[in-house]
Amino acid sequence: MGNGIPIINEPAEENIVTVIADDLEIRGTIRFKTSVMLKGIFEGEIFSEGLLVVGPTAKATATINTKTLVSHGEITGDVFAEEQVVLRETSTHTGDIKTPYIMIERGAVFNGACTMDRGEAGVISDSAITEQPAPAEEPSPFEEKQEPLPESRQEQKKRQSREKVQPEEPASAPEAAVTNETKGEEPKPGELL
Repeated sequence: MGNGIPIINEPAEENIVTVIADDLEIRGTIRFKTSVMLKGIFEGEIFSEGLLVVGPTAKATATINTKTLVSHGEITGDVFAEEQVVLRETSTHTGDIKTPYIMIERGAVFNGACTMDRGEAGVISDSAITEQPAPAEEPSPFEEKQEPLPESRQEQKKRQSREKVQPEEPASAPEAAVTNETKGEEPKPGELL
């Protein structure tokens, strides 16, 4: 497990304990403890303590309670997974999903609501996640560097015209009190010295 998230190493078909062939159509309830791959058509309920793999040719209309679900096929119904749900690129899921972890590959179709509650028993605790050191972040080669944009000609002209229009700084206090010494009188408002 990396960073506290369960990693699904999907077993090859020959390593799955039970395979329900693609030419089978089953209605009812399936209960199992190990691993099952569904390749045919199923309608009903599935209760599992292990791994359920819905193959690319499978069509399941069911309520599914399992530890882990990996879907390549079509599921209509609600899924409750204790550990994780993986919707592969060929999968279509119509219904709600409740699981602590979910992975949806590009191309997969998911129409429903997803609830990710990690506070339930049997789920990895937050302390297990924080005990592992975080990987060092490397800059992505696809990230663009954010450099300031050069000032456009229009912006330059606006800035220059603002600088020309702004009046000169007012004279300092001693100069402001200068009188018209030649006449000995105070200058009138608007009168130049």
